[in-house]
Amino acid sequence: MSGRKIASAAVQNRTQTPFWNWIRNKLLAVDRQKITPPPGLPTADGKAVYHNPLRFPNTQTTRSPDPPALPGGVHHKLADNYYLGRDGRRSVKAPVALYAGEEKGASKYAAIDGTPMEKPAVSANKGPEQNFGLEAPTPGFGYEWKRTISEELSTQQGDGELRRLERFDRYLKA
Repeated sequence: MSGRKIASAAVQNRTQTPFWNWIRNKLLAVDRQKITPPPGLPTADGKAVYHNPLRFPNTQTTRSPDPPALPGGVHHKLADNYYLGRDGRRSVKAPVALYAGEEKGASKYAAIDGTPMEKPAVSANKGPEQNFGLEAPTPGFGYEWKRTISEELSTQQGDGELRRLERFDRYLKA
């Protein structure tokens, strides 16, 4: 690589003629009246500054960034780089069926590795006590939790407002 490339500092940025600059500044309210505050944050002289949205080479970063330093993978080995081993499409397997319905109305459940299970692996969201023993995660949004006042901090245990709100806590009644 021939080093970093950047435009010369002698390059002039494009702009309009002074007449069109004056029209643009009037329409964009860059030069405002003394009684009107400037748009945005005022500069030291109290005026607003027009920022040209065009990008020019001398205002941008270099065009030759450093090459990325990526760690080598299976494709970077010189030997023992067999095509079938590095082809990602060959490592894809069919999804394992966790549930299979039968004609008689009974259903079969299987673990992630395919071994049959006696109890269902996918069930309704019952809470951490019943779901953490399953091999498959429970689908859905929730995490049902139980709350007891004895496990709260001392500030919550003595709070009268929380005591009043306990009437509406559906987890306390269960």
